[in-house]
Amino acid sequence: MLEEIQIIQQPVPFLTKIIETMSVSRHLPDYPILLAGVSTPVVKGLCEMGLPVTELQDDLAQLLGYQSTRWNLLLVGSQKCFNEQDLQTLSRCRIPIIDLAEFNNKTGTGRTIPELAKKANTGVEQFNSQFVVQLKTRIQQSGGAWIRLGDYPYPYQGVICYDESALGNDFREFSNVMSPLPVSLELLHCKSEAEWQAASNSETQRKLRIDLVSRYRQGLPVSLSTVSSRGELTQLFQDIHLDRKQMSLVWVTSLDTFFRWWKLRSEFSVSINRLSTGWETIISGNFEGFSPGLQIWRSQHSATVALNRGVNEIRDDLTAFSNNSGRHPGGFTAHWAGVSSSLIPFDFKNFAAAAAS
Repeated sequence: MLEEIQIIQQPVPFLTKIIETMSVSRHLPDYPILLAGVSTPVVKGLCEMGLPVTELQDDLAQLLGYQSTRWNLLLVGSQKCFNEQDLQTLSRCRIPIIDLAEFNNKTGTGRTIPELAKKANTGVEQFNSQFVVQLKTRIQQSGGAWIRLGDYPYPYQGVICYDESALGNDFREFSNVMSPLPVSLELLHCKSEAEWQAASNSETQRKLRIDLVSRYRQGLPVSLSTVSSRGELTQLFQDIHLDRKQMSLVWVTSLDTFFRWWKLRSEFSVSINRLSTGWETIISGNFEGFSPGLQIWRSQHSATVALNRGVNEIRDDLTAFSNNSGRHPGGFTAHWAGVSSSLIPFDFKNFAAAAAS
């Protein structure tokens, strides 16, 4: 059983930042991943995409609970430096370290433990799509697994929202401030929807169908701004001849409900330990009828499993993985990290477009 962890939550706009104060215990859990001096945008980005992380305080004494027979990881920000006592602690506990300076270094190498006494001469790490891909690779190279909370309630793998108008004109005008999502609401819109509304013909029908299937295949959320009810959405699917089997696990819900889910998701706290037969997880938070999912990646394959409040055991022999090369391993927030306008073309996968056409 995992050691109990005292949770201190410090809210920031549209993000619950979880800082865990760990006592010197028999061992640290495999997750959350530990952070030291990581830039605020990266910390927020990692939390938003559902990667279990926690920021260490200035004192590294809690690392004395690390056991080399287990796995955990310390991510060090490029501008973080340690005093002599902390360097001795890092050397003694032998926890694997990833210096994020290596992501901005042409040589692809980070600082050694003695070199962590000084700041790196690279720029501050930035949260973007490529950063997440690099981080996933390095975590797996260190012996860890890429595990994150799913973007949608279990078992859904995508969402199409309706009834955006119910949020009011003020929300639409100031959505970038009022939305709980870390990405622009505009990114959830499909240009093909406006084209279909302007001229309903076979070509605009095909474009909208391709957009919806392509976004689902990539795990990207959609808000159809002209559709005000589930009935209207069902009729639209019929009008564009959309085969729902191509989106068998899409969540159809109002935009307000999706926002409510995202707010709750940001407050979940997850601790994970590796067992000989799989994983043991502890999750806490207010579910309000939603069922969170945990996404586990192996290379380009992933599996999503349901999480119940409290302790869950995820058995390897009962976990089914499927190829998910069309999806970003960090979810839609990582996919769109740094993107501010839907006018920027998306890298829709050819296989998705072909399947939809």
